[in-house]
Amino acid sequence: MIPKRLLVALALAATLVAGCSKSPAIAVPAAANAHPTVAETARDGAVANAAKGGAPTPCETDFSARDAAEILTGSTALNRYSMSAALGEPENGCEMGDENALIDFSIRTRPQLTRGGNQALFESETKYGKGVHACAGVGDRCAWFDVTDSNIPGRSEFRTIALKGEMLCMVELHFKQGPQGDKAITPARGEELAKKLGMLCNKSFAVRGG
Repeated sequence: MIPKRLLVALALAATLVAGCSKSPAIAVPAAANAHPTVAETARDGAVANAAKGGAPTPCETDFSARDAAEILTGSTALNRYSMSAALGEPENGCEMGDENALIDFSIRTRPQLTRGGNQALFESETKYGKGVHACAGVGDRCAWFDVTDSNIPGRSEFRTIALKGEMLCMVELHFKQGPQGDKAITPARGEELAKKLGMLCNKSFAVRGG
C-alpha cells in the first residue's frame, strides 16, 4: 500500500504541472520558478524557431537590440511571437524584453484586404482610440496613445502607430505597474517616448523600402 503522505505529494505535483501547462507564454510567474519568465520564453522560442529555419523577424533584420536598449533598461531577449500577430502578416512581428518590460513590434507591408487598406485602419485606430496624440517625424503619419492598462495582467501599455505609404507599423511598450516597471524602461514619457518607439518604425520602413 502506498503511504498516504506520498499520495498527497503526488497529487500536489500533478496539480502544479496541470496549472503550469495552461499558462500563457508571456505570463509573469506568480511565485518563484512557478512559470518561465518572458526572457526564458523568448530565449527558448528563438532557439526553437532558428532550429526550424523560420524566417527572420524585424527584431533580427530591421533594427537591433541596441535600438531597443534605448527604451528598455533590462533584457532585450528576442521572442518571435507578437501579441498583435504582426497585424495579420506572418513573420513581421516580434518582441524584445523580459518580465519587467517588453516591446511588442509589428509591421504590415501589404495593404489590408478588408476595411479599405492600411490607411483606413490607421484612420480607424486614431479616430476611435482614447488619448490619441499626433507624433511628428515618424513615417508619413504617426500617433501615440496615452498610457493605459495592458492586456497583460499587472502591466501598463504605451503605444505608437505609424503609416508610411501603404506600410503600417505598431509598437507597444508593456511594463509592470509601479516602481519596478518604471525602472525597467526609459524615463521618457509622452511624445518623447512615442518618438523613441517611432524610430523603430522608421528603421523598419527604411529597410523595407519605404
